[in-house]
Amino acid sequence: MNDLSQTNSARQTMLRNMMDVIANNIANMSTPGFKSENLLFREYINKDQDEKDKGVQANNSSGYRDLSQGLLSPTFNKFDLALQGEGYFGVQTPDGVKYTRAGAFSLNNKKEIVTKSGYPVLSDGNAPLVVQPGASAITVSENGTVSSEKGNIGKLKLVKFENPQSVVPAGDNLFDADSAGELPPEDLKVAQGMLENSNVQPVFEMNRMIEIIRMYQSTQNIVTTDHEMIRGMIQKLTKV
Repeated sequence: MNDLSQTNSARQTMLRNMMDVIANNIANMSTPGFKSENLLFREYINKDQDEKDKGVQANNSSGYRDLSQGLLSPTFNKFDLALQGEGYFGVQTPDGVKYTRAGAFSLNNKKEIVTKSGYPVLSDGNAPLVVQPGASAITVSENGTVSSEKGNIGKLKLVKFENPQSVVPAGDNLFDADSAGELPPEDLKVAQGMLENSNVQPVFEMNRMIEIIRMYQSTQNIVTTDHEMIRGMIQKLTKV
């Protein structure tokens, strides 16, 4: 593979990765609490065996999330909770404690407050929040204290992270935060009967998708032209 083909092949791979990220953003534009994602790129000098520069190339080195607040929509469901500010709910999964901003909760048959996937929502003592039998008037204060007409239920496990970009997606709109540095939240408020919308901007993402398709087609045309030139040269040489 010549230098031009190698460079364009790397560019096509980068564009496909960008398209995958954009497609995921669009697929989650209606997912409560979802944060849009993007890729970071790193340029490097491609050198030959004699350490001579052969050109500048780029690859995607990591991703990052747009952590801006999504708009809040009223649902009037007492188990729907939205976070205002930087932070996450803690939930218990078979793989350990995970974190989410998707507050579309409900009760299971054990009277535990759970996520849509059935994972228990944790208290600040890392225990599931269990509603008293027969309780119906569930209230959640801005600081995350959950109570009913039968008394206190507990306080939500609310956390933020020293490095929020280090939290790793773990599926089901959950995040793993092994190395992110868990901290107590500051200025984080809970809104009951509300859900935080995804912060994905559909028009912006569609425009990005169109631009990438055009860039990919342009790159493919360059590769095709390069291959045709090489094939033409080979045919001429074989006739000599």
